[in-house]
Amino acid sequence: MRALEPPTTPRTALRSRRGLLQTALGCAGWLLVIPLLRLTQEPPLLGSSFALPIWVAGFLFAAAISITAILIAAIRRSWGVALAGLLLAATGVFATTRFNSKVDIVDYQYREHRTALAALAEDYRTGRLPKGPLTLPPSLHTLSPSGYAYAGDTAVFVQMWQNWRHESGTGLAYFADPPTDRTIVNTADGDSGHPQREVGGGWWWIS
Repeated sequence: MRALEPPTTPRTALRSRRGLLQTALGCAGWLLVIPLLRLTQEPPLLGSSFALPIWVAGFLFAAAISITAILIAAIRRSWGVALAGLLLAATGVFATTRFNSKVDIVDYQYREHRTALAALAEDYRTGRLPKGPLTLPPSLHTLSPSGYAYAGDTAVFVQMWQNWRHESGTGLAYFADPPTDRTIVNTADGDSGHPQREVGGGWWWIS
């Protein structure tokens, strides 16, 4: 008498309705991450301390959905669905990390506002900027939602982020002469920082 064999789970063809549905669900997380990343590019999240954690959470959520879909397809030996899910997951990772190449938001914001910052630096070098608080042009409003900026004797500073009490902040500063480790820059009404590194064009990240 032949032993009964355990029932096998039917494979799901990639081009079947179920296969296409599983593949779509596997990449759904990445499609949700893109709008989430765009949200972190706009005030009030732009430049805030919440932007990176939100991006990381969205990335992990999308990755978890993709991995789950791939594992389910592999367990069912639906290799076509698993391979398609793997390729889409790799595409999602590439797209989100490239889109969020602001994994360092400082470099990203500098690149996005390079032209306006270069014009501001030129005005500072030629003495066209008045000393004291500055009114930033509209092209820099997305860089500095608070609008906190000023020109001093040795540098012009543009704030990128400040806390809700306006007592702590970070930003970009352009120096007429290269700064040192001891250079101090006021970054908010109740805070000051030091140059951390040059991001380009004579502009330094201050924190």
